[in-house]
Amino acid sequence: MKIFSVCSARPNFVKLASVHHAFEAKGFKDHKIVHTGQHHDPLFSDVFFKELDIPLPAFNLGIHGGTNEEQQGRVEEASEKLFSEEEPDMVLVYGDVNGAVAAARAAASLKIPVAHVEAGLRSFDDTMQEEHNRIAIDTLAKLLFATERSGVSNLKKEKVGGKIHLVGNTMIDTLIRMLPSIQAQELPETLPDDYAVVTLHRPVNVDDPEQLARVVDFLNELSGKIPVIFPVHLRTQDRLRGIDVTMSDAIMCIDPLPYMTFMRLVLDARFVLTDSGGIQEETTYLRKRCFTLRPSTERPITTEIGSNRLVRLDSDKDRAAILEAADDDEPFGEIPPLWDGHAGDRIVDILLK
Repeated sequence: MKIFSVCSARPNFVKLASVHHAFEAKGFKDHKIVHTGQHHDPLFSDVFFKELDIPLPAFNLGIHGGTNEEQQGRVEEASEKLFSEEEPDMVLVYGDVNGAVAAARAAASLKIPVAHVEAGLRSFDDTMQEEHNRIAIDTLAKLLFATERSGVSNLKKEKVGGKIHLVGNTMIDTLIRMLPSIQAQELPETLPDDYAVVTLHRPVNVDDPEQLARVVDFLNELSGKIPVIFPVHLRTQDRLRGIDVTMSDAIMCIDPLPYMTFMRLVLDARFVLTDSGGIQEETTYLRKRCFTLRPSTERPITTEIGSNRLVRLDSDKDRAAILEAADDDEPFGEIPPLWDGHAGDRIVDILLK
């Protein structure tokens, strides 16, 4: 059997790493990595793959840029050509990016079974492209690997045709595996002893100049209570140049960080303010308080156990909660079921049966 894993963005490779290591542990050698090319910035180098201890992609489609529709169309065309030539027996896709749904469509059109890692997550926000991608992939997949119970419930309600398995979270697998190396990372001595971490990249927060200005105004207010470390996404860097707002000197804007360095930064942070999906999960495992600058989340388990709170900056109550967190470092003790470092093993056991 030949199995292809198709990934497009850095977080997907973090999820894939657990699956690849599980294949290796079982002695299965014919697992090939396909990179669609969506993330192609300098951070996405040989060092990234070396850190995760996974091989460089066997195939790189080199596709990035363009609208969602253009990107999906080009990836689907290139994937169909690759799959026709290489004839994999199964295609795994991860998460909800454009490359995942395009590769799933290409495989399905060739009657190649699709497996979706991180299936069933729903934000119920139709304005998010990722929500449409998630639903489309799950309608095509023959195997659906859910990270949390809400995913299983959503898939059952939608009456999808594939087999549903609650397996846990492969991103957490990688975090657990890498934690000793993350803890050994050295951060610059210039960092303050106590700080909050901020990450922003979603269009809803950075593409609207008024909302982005509102975010920066709040970060200025927050930095009056606690220093703020802000690794600025490349997309956000471009948008910040277009607004007339001055950032406080207590906000340390830095370039995006490699995986292990960023996780070390989070490990020492008082709390995190983000609009990312994966960081909501990673902070939950690390028992860090997380505030998600979105009206909804596709990872409801994080809000149910209380590690994550959805916030809106037009809410005085939400703004106050974030500011109060600067004085509160109470950890969280509950970890979601099956977030135990063995999700990749469960997935590979099912695939190889």
